[in-house]
Amino acid sequence: MDLNSLKETRQEILAEVEKEFTQELVPAKVTEQEGTDVAVLNVILEDGIVDGMDATGEFFFLESAKEDEIQFFVNVITIAENISDEKFAELGLAISVMNAYLPVGAFALDITEKNLIYKHTYEMGTEIDKAAMKDNVDLSMSVAFQTATEYGYLLIEVLEGDRDPISVISTFLPEGEE
Repeated sequence: MDLNSLKETRQEILAEVEKEFTQELVPAKVTEQEGTDVAVLNVILEDGIVDGMDATGEFFFLESAKEDEIQFFVNVITIAENISDEKFAELGLAISVMNAYLPVGAFALDITEKNLIYKHTYEMGTEIDKAAMKDNVDLSMSVAFQTATEYGYLLIEVLEGDRDPISVISTFLPEGEE
């Protein structure tokens, strides 16, 4: 595998996705992650995940070694920021209940930044062509947006005190079970 060619293809794909967002008037910008060669697509999702709340997305490929046959594309969507320490236990309980049932990815608490995030990592071969890689990136981002949107509101309700942490399980169980 030619690492330089792979890196160039990745950067081209992120630039294409950035252009798609900006054409739809969604603020997006590809930047270099400080101290690495990793390009990160940063997106501001106004009312995009939970109604009435802004979210931010970071989308990037992890660095690969020459012998790697698999590459990883990471989606990190920040749903809420500056969460108080008092809410961490409740949110942690709700997240652990929810993650047991999620079909893909996971919600998490970033304790250093005090943020509620959704993270999904998608794997694909390193030898696929650019079109297939772009299709995989689009699919991965779509799955991340859909999952964060479909379930993120439950955690916001816990954060705001409108939902008991254990009650998030009701979303995943057949009606009448708990």
